Amino acid sequence: MDFSALNQTLDSWINTIARWFGRDFDPVPVAGQGLALVAAYLLAQFFARRSGKWADARFGQRQPGGFRIHAEWQEIFQLIYAVALFWAVTLLAQTAELPYRLLSIASSLFTAWAVIRFTSSAIESPFWSRLTALVLWTLAALNILRWLDPAVKLLDKAALTVGDARLSLLIVVKSLLAFGLLFWGVRLIARLMNAAFARAQGITPSQRVLFQKISVITLYTAAGLVGLNIVGIDLTALAVFSGALGLGVGFGLQKVLSNLISGIILLLDKSVKPGDVIVVAGTYGWVNSLGARCVSVITRDGKEHLIPNENLIAQEVENWSYSDRNVRVHIPIGVSYHSDVQQVKALLLQAAAEHKRVLKYPQPNCLIMGFGDNSIDFELRLWIMDPADGVSNLKSDLYFRIWELFKENGVEIPFPQRDVHLKSDLPPEALAALGAK
Repeated sequence: MDFSALNQTLDSWINTIARWFGRDFDPVPVAGQGLALVAAYLLAQFFARRSGKWADARFGQRQPGGFRIHAEWQEIFQLIYAVALFWAVTLLAQTAELPYRLLSIASSLFTAWAVIRFTSSAIESPFWSRLTALVLWTLAALNILRWLDPAVKLLDKAALTVGDARLSLLIVVKSLLAFGLLFWGVRLIARLMNAAFARAQGITPSQRVLFQKISVITLYTAAGLVGLNIVGIDLTALAVFSGALGLGVGFGLQKVLSNLISGIILLLDKSVKPGDVIVVAGTYGWVNSLGARCVSVITRDGKEHLIPNENLIAQEVENWSYSDRNVRVHIPIGVSYHSDVQQVKALLLQAAAEHKRVLKYPQPNCLIMGFGDNSIDFELRLWIMDPADGVSNLKSDLYFRIWELFKENGVEIPFPQRDVHLKSDLPPEALAALGAK
């Protein structure tokens, strides 16, 4: 790094700024303009506080949708009032032929901040929103003060040369700005495209997810290539790293690529779709979303399981809603041998018919499955079309109703019983004597 050239550029820049301040700013007029700016800002804050309370009471929270400014009402009014008052003070000083150089610069800087703040507020994250606003305003401020060219030259002087490669702070800053703006734009376009896909008619959920993923991958790839071109990196130089990249992919990214390809296969063959009820590796739940790496499955307990896409390809998967959302439920129950089997059948079918989730067609059915040691074993079979709402809760409701109907009609649910016979070598007289005692 050439420190002597860097020091010379920095010293020249500092001297230029010092001469500029000394020529254009006298202490007394500067103090007066500063007080005028402070008074205008405090007045804007005073009005903004009251306007913000009025807007909160009148409009409340603004609903999201499309391009939305994520800022409080008070901040919005404060920026508007401050810009208006700053320019009013500047025009007043200019009309009265008073010094207004500082007022004009401050008004331009604050106007740039207001515009940039409104624009960057479209970013939902408060951190990235304010960081973007700060970076853009810094560039605008350097341009307004005519310090942009010296700043660019200064950053270009701070460079590190290794062989034929030269890396300067200017290249780093340009890279960060270019990639930041490109990827922010890609995220915004991706959100608009996802909203368009969500409103599209005639495509299945799996096709919608597939189109969204392909479009996002394409946009990010294009943004990366454009960013490299803006920075000045020759894209043909990437061919040098293709061998090392292929080796790294083969070893380090094998699982990642496997899951990515498996996810595309799942979307193409439509074997698993958002909203399906599946059972995989003992996990029962409904598919919430299909990701590039994994599938999100939410169980009835509210737990979200992230299952790698590769597992859904390599393992056996029960899809309760693959071709039809109707699912048959089996409810076994045993009754006493003293019961009337026709009455039991009628009561079981009545309990099924009374439940709102049980389908009328196919009709519920009741079968005798066998004669057990202690009971006649029945099985109630019925169909539902909403397995995502739970099966255990349905069985519980039916068991409650069956119990009530059995109690009302005197049907006994047996429990295991055993007869114990004692054998002894004692004569009957001795046993009778022991019993008398």
